[in-house]
Amino acid sequence: MLEDKKVTDFNFDEETGCVTEVVCGNETYSVDAVVVAVGITSLQETIKKSAALCKREEFLKVLNLAGIDVVTVKLWLDRKVAIPNPSNACAGFDDLFGCTVFDLNVIHDEHKDDTETVLEADFYHANELLPLNDELVTEKVISYLSKYINDLERACVVDKEIGRFPKRLTHFFPGSYKSMMRGSTSFPNLFMAGDWIITRHGSWLQEKSYVTGLEAANRVVDYLEEGSFAKVIPVEEDEPHIEALRSLNRRLNEVISQVPLSSYFLQ
Repeated sequence: MLEDKKVTDFNFDEETGCVTEVVCGNETYSVDAVVVAVGITSLQETIKKSAALCKREEFLKVLNLAGIDVVTVKLWLDRKVAIPNPSNACAGFDDLFGCTVFDLNVIHDEHKDDTETVLEADFYHANELLPLNDELVTEKVISYLSKYINDLERACVVDKEIGRFPKRLTHFFPGSYKSMMRGSTSFPNLFMAGDWIITRHGSWLQEKSYVTGLEAANRVVDYLEEGSFAKVIPVEEDEPHIEALRSLNRRLNEVISQVPLSSYFLQ
């Protein structure tokens, strides 16, 4: 395990097309296979500096993507509070950002026997939360989440962990799909993992990063023909209202595809 080594380029064999070395500044490391598992902003920085990557269309397209600020807030409360679902998508906070609230007592084994509620709220497009101190962030989060979680305002926060991640997650905007990458690349032994990967799994955000990491590891096992494959668990079926919207979107796209000049519609 090598720490504090920032990848700046890759050397590859012209005949096989395989990456042979990872370059970290003035140092190089021989490799059999490579998995790039970083956030979109870090990936873009690497592409711009890499003579090997910046010549390939699949990597240049990634420069069209953008990152958003993320603030994660983990709270330990002094009592049990009923959270509707293990994972809850929320929006409408001053029309500025959205978040996902996780009931860690249900999700994490380490908290399942706790007598108090432990929750985490991950805020996306959180540029206005980023500069605030921990106390102000906590105050705002309690105010926001109290609209969705009953009795939250009556609970006291006994401990907290605040994480700030500038430009860490990918900003998915209309048309961004065309610039996203596949898990495999034009280099036979270079594989990718992150929330900016195209995958049929159905996961999203952090879960998607984790799943694409497993998929990348499986590709390495397949390429090297050694090791054990990781099991990728399918996502749960969509809730009825989500499935209804998906069906509506599919039907709408079918109708649009029959309209003259439909290729000019943004999809």
